[in-house]
Amino acid sequence: MTRPLLAALALALPLAGLSPARGQEAGSAAAGRKLALEVCASCHVVSADQARAPVLKPPAPGFAEIAARPDLTEATVRRFLAEAHGQSRRNTAMPAFLLPSSQIDAVVAYLLSLKPK
Repeated sequence: MTRPLLAALALALPLAGLSPARGQEAGSAAAGRKLALEVCASCHVVSADQARAPVLKPPAPGFAEIAARPDLTEATVRRFLAEAHGQSRRNTAMPAFLLPSSQIDAVVAYLLSLKPK
């Protein structure tokens, strides 16, 4: 595992206990965006206006790029995030971390909100 991935994993694991902001439903796109900016932005471009650039050079696929994939569905995103060591992750360099189901709901909602209409 490369140093940037280890750093991202070290960042993601303690942040996995984050809760949605007060007044935000756990599965809302706004909560998912907030969580993704705090956890995923170390490796991905989560939003064009994010405060810091990803540490990976080149960065992991951006959230807009992921959302535009024709095979992206709620089920595929949910499975990818829920199965840290699942088949879908074996072909990626993404660290194997686990998010609680409420955070998965939020990230799924955010990614789907980015899907082109």
